[in-house]
Amino acid sequence: VTAMDKEVGTILKQLEKDGLAENTIVFFYSDHGSGMPRHKRALLDSGMHVPLLIRFPEKWKKYAPSKPGSTSERMVAFVDFAPTVLSLTGTDIPSYMQGTPFLGTKGTDTRKYIFGHRDRVDEVRDLARSVRDRNFLYIRNYMPHLGYNQATAWPDLGEIRHEFYRSADPKKMTSSQWHFAGPTRPIEELYDCRKDPQNLKNLANSSKYKKVLTRVRRELNRHLNETRDLGFLPEYEAWKLFENSSGWDVGKSGKLDLETIRNAASQVGWATEETHLKNLKSPNELVRYWGAIGLNAHKEKIKNETKKALDHALKDTSPSVRIEAANTLILRGESHRALSVLIKDLEHENLIVVTHAARTIELLGNKVGNAKEAMQKCLTRAHKIRPPDLSPVIVLPGDQDMAMFVGFSCQAFLNNLQSKR
Repeated sequence: VTAMDKEVGTILKQLEKDGLAENTIVFFYSDHGSGMPRHKRALLDSGMHVPLLIRFPEKWKKYAPSKPGSTSERMVAFVDFAPTVLSLTGTDIPSYMQGTPFLGTKGTDTRKYIFGHRDRVDEVRDLARSVRDRNFLYIRNYMPHLGYNQATAWPDLGEIRHEFYRSADPKKMTSSQWHFAGPTRPIEELYDCRKDPQNLKNLANSSKYKKVLTRVRRELNRHLNETRDLGFLPEYEAWKLFENSSGWDVGKSGKLDLETIRNAASQVGWATEETHLKNLKSPNELVRYWGAIGLNAHKEKIKNETKKALDHALKDTSPSVRIEAANTLILRGESHRALSVLIKDLEHENLIVVTHAARTIELLGNKVGNAKEAMQKCLTRAHKIRPPDLSPVIVLPGDQDMAMFVGFSCQAFLNNLQSKR
């Protein structure tokens, strides 16, 4: 905090030196929660509710919503910053902007809800969405079979993460600790943020809060429809669809049956085996993808018919479908053909596919120890594209960042094999 204050102070002094301090409104905010576990990368308030300070010089104090030193309960989302700046400058706000201005001549409306999203971060695959009003936070986890505390190279450089790994035992942890450290997550989470600011008591199954749950579910679904959320598309297939266009144009075109795709995703964790099997056999590869994930997350023993369908999916034209099918089969003890599919996709020309395959093998761990040679070869390929001594904080274009994520998974897998000898 001291270092941060010093750096901010340097910027403010530079404004004064340049004669701009009295003509500049300063916004100071964090991009997410701290790097502590359960903060950054989490849709909980500890990861999403961040500080926002605004300094108004005397000349522009008329735009301040309250007196200096005071606080405001108004909810603000990052998408609100652009229209707010335009409002302060008296510029027309384009209709395509999602945000709500909170200052200036047009800053009169207040938002009722804040929406959050979680997708892949580096090598770690995930999909979750959230909605927050003044009192309640609702989180919808579409991959509930994956825990909050997934192994990940960059945060794992800190010792505190390893303490969680060592202590991960439901018999020794409180329910709140296990919520973060355990191997799975609830499908739905609902928290009363005024009574429970740390988001420790999940109310999603409480009959007392059924009306609240129904309301926030509805708001989230409305938002997903309104924004044409494309996060439910697997990455490789999404980029294929965006060729010669953009995600924005594809989403607006209505060519994708996003509702059907999202429904398949929504069934993960609580639909029947028959429902997931039907999705796996869909003519739509994006639905088949969620069918395979649904069978992965299915807790009961699956039927031979389902295993045959998964085996057939190993030859799917969609890399994302066959990787998830292979993952599900290996977890069910059917590893021979499935592992060969994963190893083959480690050599795919597209590093998005390679990242998916490498991460899958990493998490399978000792179940696929025979992948060692292939993962070493994949690591060498990744290091040729992006040297391992280059700092992860340096963002590079094209395949270079994806190569880093491939390297994260390959190295972690090889290290874990070595440590368990």
